Amino acid sequence: MAHALVDGFVTPEQYLAAEELSEERHEYYNGLVYPIHSPIHGMSGGSYAHDTLAGNLFALCKAHLKGSGCRVSTSNMRLNIEAANCYFYPDLTIHCDAIEAKTQALTSARIVVEVLSPSTSNYDLGKKFAIYRQLESLQEYVLIDSESRSVSVYHRASHGDWLFHAYTPGFDEVVKLASIDFTVSLTDLYDDTGIEE
Repeated sequence: MAHALVDGFVTPEQYLAAEELSEERHEYYNGLVYPIHSPIHGMSGGSYAHDTLAGNLFALCKAHLKGSGCRVSTSNMRLNIEAANCYFYPDLTIHCDAIEAKTQALTSARIVVEVLSPSTSNYDLGKKFAIYRQLESLQEYVLIDSESRSVSVYHRASHGDWLFHAYTPGFDEVVKLASIDFTVSLTDLYDDTGIEE
């Protein structure tokens, strides 16, 4: 399941150097390197709905965050979770710390967003969420279903507890991201995805 860019254990420095030369993206976890489209991540490529959902939320968040000091990055930007010795490529990352233009990876995130597919949902909700929780700056973890109109938001509460809220049509149709004072309707989020209520 693990595919190293070089033989054996890979250091973070080796990973970053090899990743800059690679035509494909890879995630790094504690010395092992995984192609993003490996068995652990699911099928090669994303669906139209997956791409549109990420694009819709990116556009809405970018407009909302203008002038706030926070920014939204796409899946082209790595996120380093130093406490877990790993680098991931979230679908969207909202971060509020100053960064340099040549930064190879973000080291903090206020919100991490993953758009789910059938082959990745268990991994994103299980192991990956456990790793993301080690990021002290993380306030909200957002999971967007790419097959039905459903969004799950996990919000960091006091004493390290995480509160869960599900957003579905007919129950709660306006998704709230409290850490950036942002709301979006499921209708706007799922616009042009072909996913009906």
